[in-house]
Amino acid sequence: MELAQAARRKTAPKAKKAASKKSAAKKAPAAKKAAPAKKKSAAKKAPAAKKAASSGATSEDAVSVLETALRGHARQKDLVSAGKEKDQLLRSLIPLYLAKSLDVEVTSGTTSRFWSGLGVTYAAPNAAKALRLHAGYAQDTKKGKAITAKGVRYVEDALTQAAK
Repeated sequence: MELAQAARRKTAPKAKKAASKKSAAKKAPAAKKAAPAKKKSAAKKAPAAKKAASSGATSEDAVSVLETALRGHARQKDLVSAGKEKDQLLRSLIPLYLAKSLDVEVTSGTTSRFWSGLGVTYAAPNAAKALRLHAGYAQDTKKGKAITAKGVRYVEDALTQAAK
């Protein structure tokens, strides 16, 4: 019996080696199949770049619409002075506040470009982070972010503070 067990032990590693060679052979064609997939993903990136370029023009339109809404707002000076404060949540909410009745996609990049037009440096990641950290002030929609009732109250309270 000991000889039979010893014989099994000797054959078992050979079986494992054979199995590993078979699995390596199976993996090699899979690697070849993965290479064409990379070419397809590169082909898919080109239309994505075209979409990004066209969305850049759309975001510029959104910024101009927001600037027009700001110029037409009754409390324009209060909104600008509140945006110059260091409250990042408020800076993120003011463009959403202006766009609440407009059909405009407001993203963090739009918010950043809106404030840069007013002479306020505000990076897009900061805008996104402020809205992410303070849940309930804005909600995600198909057209980007939209301000909630809680966010409207926050902006209007800040405007009353800026007016004083």
